[in-house]
Amino acid sequence: MTMQCAMAYEVVPLEDFSKEFGSTTELSSVSIGGQVVHVSDEFFAEAHQLLLVEPPVSLAKQYGPNGELYSGWETRRHNPTYDWWEDTLHRCTIKLGTTGIITGFDIDTTHFNGNEAPEASVDAAYEFPNEGTTWKDILPKVRLGPSRRHLYKIPATGQATYVRLRIYPDGGIARFRVYGHVMPVFPANPVEPFDLAHIFTGGKVVATSDDHFGSSLNLLLPGRGKDMGDGWETKRSYAKDHQDWVTIKLGAPGYLSTAVIDTIHFKGNFPEICDIRGIYSQDIAPDANSDDWKIILSPVKLGPHRMHFFRLSSPCKQYTHVKVSIYPDGGIKRIRIIGTMTTKYEADVTEITQADGTHQTTPIIVEEGWEIIEG
Repeated sequence: MTMQCAMAYEVVPLEDFSKEFGSTTELSSVSIGGQVVHVSDEFFAEAHQLLLVEPPVSLAKQYGPNGELYSGWETRRHNPTYDWWEDTLHRCTIKLGTTGIITGFDIDTTHFNGNEAPEASVDAAYEFPNEGTTWKDILPKVRLGPSRRHLYKIPATGQATYVRLRIYPDGGIARFRVYGHVMPVFPANPVEPFDLAHIFTGGKVVATSDDHFGSSLNLLLPGRGKDMGDGWETKRSYAKDHQDWVTIKLGAPGYLSTAVIDTIHFKGNFPEICDIRGIYSQDIAPDANSDDWKIILSPVKLGPHRMHFFRLSSPCKQYTHVKVSIYPDGGIKRIRIIGTMTTKYEADVTEITQADGTHQTTPIIVEEGWEIIEG
């Protein structure tokens, strides 16, 4: 069942992408777990390619068993179920990487020229889709052109976990990106340690000095990635005393105990040294040169292709942002900032008093597959 309502949307010029979507998260990306869960037809090109991180490439004059290859989703021609009066159409249902508030889309038809989907619309749902699911229209039917990106901004939706891309009547789309804001997930116990910088707890990169070879947005993604391409890497610097840096807004103000700096896959281009500063600020992106930044990790040496665990100073002081500086340049795969939302606690374990007067000690587990931090 689809619930229809008056929908407003705004076409965003490509040059305004950063202004309109720079503060959002790509909720549909495979890098955070986005996946296609149902598709009505993918005869010429498989729908999972819609969610790939890399831009679409031209596969012109390359052929497979069903015809010419395309980087994207393409259905067969002449949709046999299409009815111009009833708008029968092809659908692709996508589970977002995490529940979020949707604010816009990028519907990209790059390299689809003459076989692009002429029109598309989007609706959303919170629960796993089944026959009784109520879908809410969030982008009305819009016209699409050949081989170009189409950016649309919509009013913020309610919480959504699934979206359904519908095309009329058939054709191809190269990439489909859903932008919005993560609904953060916090521990039920406010003194339980967790990663306050993680994308799923609302962590966000808000400023950086350089993103030349790899985006700083990758630093907060789940897992450890697959190669250097999904980490943060700055250009080489030959200036004396050069440093690069990234500012991270934590998902919630917290008391910080441990930092994890992961240089996996960076073997000859890892930074020599890093340090970390913290600040409590109401600003989204505090001035990187402000004197209010307090050192919470003095300069330390880094090594190649490994995780580094560092105890942070001032565990009784609350921070909203951290600034990680690297010297002189190089690449880092992931940054984890472990802490709690309330009260001071021992740096590596939390002791919880139970109702019967006993004590439970809970170790910090950084992420599945990672080692446990012990005293």
